[in-house]
Amino acid sequence: MVYNSPINNGCIDDNTYESGATIMNKKPLMDCQNLAFSTRLAENRVDQARRVFGPGVLQRFLCYSLYLFGVNRKTIGQVLGIPPETAKSTIKTINRNGLRALEDRRQQSSLLRPKVPRECRQVTLREEGTKIIVDLGISDRVLQLNREDPLQVKTILLTLLNDGLLKNRQVAEVLQITPTYTAILARRLGEKGAVSLLDQRQGQKQDFRVPREVKAEVVQQFALDVITSGQTSGRAISAELKERCDILVPERTVRHHLARMGLGKIKKSLPQLVSAVKKTP
Repeated sequence: MVYNSPINNGCIDDNTYESGATIMNKKPLMDCQNLAFSTRLAENRVDQARRVFGPGVLQRFLCYSLYLFGVNRKTIGQVLGIPPETAKSTIKTINRNGLRALEDRRQQSSLLRPKVPRECRQVTLREEGTKIIVDLGISDRVLQLNREDPLQVKTILLTLLNDGLLKNRQVAEVLQITPTYTAILARRLGEKGAVSLLDQRQGQKQDFRVPREVKAEVVQQFALDVITSGQTSGRAISAELKERCDILVPERTVRHHLARMGLGKIKKSLPQLVSAVKKTP
């Protein structure tokens, strides 16, 4: 195919193009038969284009370019190694859909179409009874956290804080702690993981698990001390059990079980009741 060339003596006629116009704005005027093609340059440029656009986009791009320069569909198919019907379908789709047709429309992102900024809503917190609602601002999608599970609440809220989705003030208010301590917990979570948020006394609580028989001895020793001397302590009971029964119960464990059973509240009333019973005929 032969066209009259606008290139004369190495110069382009200023009247050939208007401001902002390109060769595709007007009828292409070039002598394709006199163009020099470099195989080496073509291979390098095609490889580069394939990396930038991907092989599928590049094939559609070349197909439509050859079509614009008047190559018939059968020849286009032969040059690109595709069926003529595929070339025909590609050209028809590009004419109908423009740039969108150059890419696989199943892809979520596009290299050719302008990116539409996504609306970003701020993550918010609210409380509904025992629930803490984390509104992610995405089509009414929310997280529902149970306040009765403090480890879950701390882990999720502090993770959102570390990721910049929540503010320190928001998390501190829900956790009912100071912003300073909130920052400490968030840093601890990032460095050591969720296990760092456990109650630091968790390991010691294993000492509180004692058999029922031992608990009975603790109660019995408590009653004996209160009745005979009117007073007792965790340290005293621990020592007495070791001496009398050869049972080793840490004094902190003794205090824990006495408190759980509410025995501390009868330290004064129990001797009085025993004394009253003794005086009864």
